[in-house]
Amino acid sequence: MTKRLNVGIIGGGLITQVEHLPNLLNLPAQFRVVGVADPSAKVRAYLKERRGVETFATADEIFALKPDAVVIATPDPYHVELAIAALEKGIHVFVEKPLCYDPAEAQRVAAARDKASRVVQLGYMKRFDPALRVLSDKLKGCGATLRTVHVEVLDPDAWPFTAHNDVIAGDDVDKALIADSSNKRAAQVAKALGFAPETAGLRGFAGPFSSSLVHDINAVQDLLDSAGLKIGTPIGAAFFAGSEGGYASARLTGADAIFSMSWVALPKLSHYSERISVVLDDAQFVLTFPSPYLNHHLTTLIERRSDGHHVEEIAHRISYAEAFVEELKSWHRAMVEGTPVVNTVEQAGRDMTLLRDFARVALGH
Repeated sequence: MTKRLNVGIIGGGLITQVEHLPNLLNLPAQFRVVGVADPSAKVRAYLKERRGVETFATADEIFALKPDAVVIATPDPYHVELAIAALEKGIHVFVEKPLCYDPAEAQRVAAARDKASRVVQLGYMKRFDPALRVLSDKLKGCGATLRTVHVEVLDPDAWPFTAHNDVIAGDDVDKALIADSSNKRAAQVAKALGFAPETAGLRGFAGPFSSSLVHDINAVQDLLDSAGLKIGTPIGAAFFAGSEGGYASARLTGADAIFSMSWVALPKLSHYSERISVVLDDAQFVLTFPSPYLNHHLTTLIERRSDGHHVEEIAHRISYAEAFVEELKSWHRAMVEGTPVVNTVEQAGRDMTLLRDFARVALGH
């Protein structure tokens, strides 16, 4: 019989309303949601009426319930302190990306995790995408022939893909709390980079890199792990379009190969595009993702190979399994059965080390 865990959610914003709360409620054999904490009275009232869950104003009220586990979906600057607070109370943790801005903070979380003997999993749902898992398997042992990996993301933000959901914004949050979040973010970014960037640089590192391309860095590193390669020396990086865009490139360690990635916000274009292209000497693989807010939409994997002039193109349609749901199932197995954690604190630290280094190049440091 499956062990049911009591779970609290800290943060009731978009990702909780569209993904984490409904997905947890739809896994009643694994989870019982004991409450959601959010500083917005409007959000609390909405979640209580719409979802029938208990709501609270602070994380401490969730901790007082003594849940088995918590999902942390607050603004990024609070992730580390809340994760450590939960671990010190013996509570398992699922924390949204990025875990931190400064890779050294990941070490603090890892130490608290080890001391508490609890599970910490990061919210990189793409690692559970069925198509990405197939590509990861196909790249095993292919490092010597890999030539390029390129990521391209065009992102209008969530609005075209969440309008059909009943979502409410927490626009009644105390301005002092909003200012506190902004101040924490600025201080943490400065500590990570080793200097205080101008506003545009702060936005670029915290936005395009740490909030968006962090997903793709994590996914690509999983693919490269399968191929026996790593992202190595940065070649270049830049923030552009008023820091609403980010670009980075690097050589790969273990092959004569290049990695590059770009992301740009296009709020006036109601179209989402995200592609990871992997090129080998004798093949190309292209992963195409739907908007992450469109549940059970298919991620496609195109495989191209040739025999002389004869080009064969295989369209892999693997599964409509929802990555956001699969990551929660994996988290449950890690907590209950002791299975290995996918998306560890150490991997999050590795991701942020790369993004920090790219940001330093982009900002001339």
